Amino acid sequence: MTRRAVPVPLIDPYARRVKDLRISITDRCNFRCAYCMPEEGMRWLPRDELLSYEELARVATVCVERFGFEAIRITGGEPLVRAHVTRLVQLLTPLGVVKG
Repeated sequence: MTRRAVPVPLIDPYARRVKDLRISITDRCNFRCAYCMPEEGMRWLPRDELLSYEELARVATVCVERFGFEAIRITGGEPLVRAHVTRLVQLLTPLGVVKG
C-alpha cells in the first residue's frame, strides 16, 4: 500500500505561502528583463545541459505533491524558443495545475 504524504506548504522568508511554480524551459530569452537577463554577463548553457522535459515534469510533480503548489507557469522567451514544448505540457497536464 502506497501512502501519499499530506502536502506541507512551502513558506518564503517573508512568511508567505508559495503556491506557484514558474518553469523556464530555456535560458535563452529575447526579452531583457533586468531581474533575469542583464545586458551583460550572461553565459548560455549548452543545450545538452538543460533539464529534459521529463526532469522538469518530475520537479513539478514534487512541488505539487509535496508542497501543494496550485499553479505552474511555463516561461522561456516569446515566442517559446525550445522545440517540442507541447511534450512538456502533455507531461504536466495530469497534475491539473498548468496555467496559460
